[in-house]
Amino acid sequence: MATLGVASVQTSPSDRERGELIRGLYRHIPVVVLCMFFGAFATCVGMVYLAPDRRPQIEAWFAISVAVAAWQLGLWAWRGKAGIADADWRVWARRLILASFADGVRWGFATLWLAAGGAADQMMWVCMVAGGAACASVAALGSYYPAYYALLFPAIVPYMLRAMTLNDPRYWGVALLGGVVLIGMAWLGRLQSRTLAGALRLRFENLDLAEDLRRQRDLAEQANLAKARFLAAASHDLRQPMHALGMFAAALGRGRLRAEDAGLVDRIQETVEAMDGLFESLLDISQLDAGATQPQVRAVPIQPLLARICAEQAAEIRDRPIRLRTVACGATVATDPVLLERMLRNLVSNAVRHTGSGRVLVGCRRRGARLTVEVWDTGPGIAPDQQARVFEEFVQLANPERDRANGLGLGLAITRRLGDLLDCPVTLSSEPGRGSMFAVSVPLASAAAVPPVADAAPALIAGGVVFVVDDDALVRESTARLLTAWGYDVVTGGSAEAALAAARRRTPDLIVCDWRLRNGETAPDAIARIRAAGDGEAPVLIITGDIGADQLRAIHATGFSLLHKPVAPARLRAAVGNLIRERAVAETAAAAG
Repeated sequence: MATLGVASVQTSPSDRERGELIRGLYRHIPVVVLCMFFGAFATCVGMVYLAPDRRPQIEAWFAISVAVAAWQLGLWAWRGKAGIADADWRVWARRLILASFADGVRWGFATLWLAAGGAADQMMWVCMVAGGAACASVAALGSYYPAYYALLFPAIVPYMLRAMTLNDPRYWGVALLGGVVLIGMAWLGRLQSRTLAGALRLRFENLDLAEDLRRQRDLAEQANLAKARFLAAASHDLRQPMHALGMFAAALGRGRLRAEDAGLVDRIQETVEAMDGLFESLLDISQLDAGATQPQVRAVPIQPLLARICAEQAAEIRDRPIRLRTVACGATVATDPVLLERMLRNLVSNAVRHTGSGRVLVGCRRRGARLTVEVWDTGPGIAPDQQARVFEEFVQLANPERDRANGLGLGLAITRRLGDLLDCPVTLSSEPGRGSMFAVSVPLASAAAVPPVADAAPALIAGGVVFVVDDDALVRESTARLLTAWGYDVVTGGSAEAALAAARRRTPDLIVCDWRLRNGETAPDAIARIRAAGDGEAPVLIITGDIGADQLRAIHATGFSLLHKPVAPARLRAAVGNLIRERAVAETAAAAG
């Protein structure tokens, strides 16, 4: 891959600068011509007043002035129609220099021909106008000194030479003054040219830098998209066998096993749960990137949430010299309880994992209209130059060997993104050797907004016909075995057509379907066919390994219940039982109505 930078631009900086300079000069031609024309007109009016007898010379010179103005306007129109490419700037620069030279010769010719010899008033009038025109042209042509010199010297030098040849000291002083003006204007034109050239060079360097940054950004975005696509594809392919393995292990665990075999099954389930934790973290990242996670804000008492999180960590610190303590807090916050719990669980588990000995303290502080939840630890601390990195994906500062016992490097990245989503910013304060403090700022809610305690959920229904549609044979078999063991009548198929053929006129109480099936069939297509063949009311549970942003948005748009592979058997059992129960409740209510 070629190195990007200023040198990667096709046109050399010199050509670009000169091309832009010449284009700017051509844009000024109409104004210059108009000013010069009025100058010529004023010169002729003054000469007619001072020397009516020289009318033929005045008319001839005015005609020359009109011709020069017409030439310059024609050159301007030609440039506007043809355009100036950067590589062609020299051609148009020569044409401009020639037009400027003609203009300078016209003014120099006026100083020699319009005023009669020895007529001081006429000579001074023509000299004053010609010198003024030459000096005023520095504003329009001084940025390109070759064009300006082509006008300046022919306009002033002829009068200087004529004044020096006259046997009158007064004219010698005028010639000397003209020389001073000539040198001063030449220096000013050269200075203006250098200044503008430097400004153009800086401008194009900035443009090159901006273009280089844009290309680098595009490359980074392409690399990020490629990473996301690879991650989505790899995750989908890995989730399928892991999901089947979890279902098989759960079904195997329900049988009568020897103690040794039961221990192996437990190990398998622990491995599946560890893999499930990794996949859940990857899923969280993908959902946040896809915008598929929508917070459900409500009033949440903070103390039960903190107590539950700390209780979960009790097993982790049972055999370690760590004390985990929670400071009671009666505040109520306004946020999504599930997402906030995920954030705080990540912070507390991270503190426990990285504290070898000492204590972890979880407490809250009221700060105006917000509550700051703080997690303190006595771990190794984090160096100031590394504190921003800990929130990046897969970054583990003290785990170069990637020991899974020390986490995956995704918890803090997920926490920061959830904080941005919930408007609950996460901050870090740490000192190497003394520990760290992570803080989450959460909006406070009024105490009156605390939700009432919900009634106990009705018992799950274990029974009914469940259609399992998945193109992976292992997933179908493992899911069917587990659902059958739970008391459901299971119909399986790799497509809607296969499931309907195996159903033998049975209609589903629930459809469990993968998102992507064979031959381009998707879950909405398969579900529509199955519903059309039955009563059209069966609820749907999507179980998929897809974590791509587009797929996640499409799945959430359907409104179907969703689980991601690999699914823990307990979660699957709860989801299936809840959906069938909800349908039964709805049917009962409809019959009673």
